[in-house]
Amino acid sequence: MTSIISADSHITEAPGTYVDRIDRRFKDRAPRLVRDTERGDMFVIDGLDKPIPMGLIAAAGKKAEELAMYNVRFEDMHRGGWDPDARLGDQDRDGISAEILYPTVGMMLCNHPDFEYKQACFDAYNGWIAEYCAPHRDRLLGIGQTAMRSVEAGIADLHAIKKLGLRGVMMPGNPAVADYHDPMYDPFYEAAVALGFPLSFHILTSSE
Repeated sequence: MTSIISADSHITEAPGTYVDRIDRRFKDRAPRLVRDTERGDMFVIDGLDKPIPMGLIAAAGKKAEELAMYNVRFEDMHRGGWDPDARLGDQDRDGISAEILYPTVGMMLCNHPDFEYKQACFDAYNGWIAEYCAPHRDRLLGIGQTAMRSVEAGIADLHAIKKLGLRGVMMPGNPAVADYHDPMYDPFYEAAVALGFPLSFHILTSSE
């Protein structure tokens, strides 16, 4: 039987993903789930203008006419987005052997202008996704995040993400310094190669 691996799947960040794990300096500003009586559940991120409706975060398996931007509650969404055991059931149903798992709210965080805040959010997320994947590491292949505050910080993030047991790192579209083609990033790329760690870019992670 041919093994099928999804190369671009996403999780649904649970309500406590950031607020329960973020550095205490940013606790009051952590991305959090807010329930609006008219618009349903939304992730609110300090420093970004628009909240993220949960109806747009978890739409897998729904027909177009079933999608709703608003009036969606977290507990009513597809459980596999944040429950690893339920996720395996989804994989078995779809005939998938494993998935490379990207963030969802985390993609929007890539556009945050505050790099220290962004890194704190990513550190919290990396811990959460590592826990999510831990029970089934052979089938749930989590991708970590780095804010790319500097070349040195990026290299440190590679090692930290690797140590968590994650399988790669999603790069933000806009690093803090220069752009990725600049030779200054050569040590970062060399570190990724030495670790055998793939780097990934995704849509919606750049402000440009």
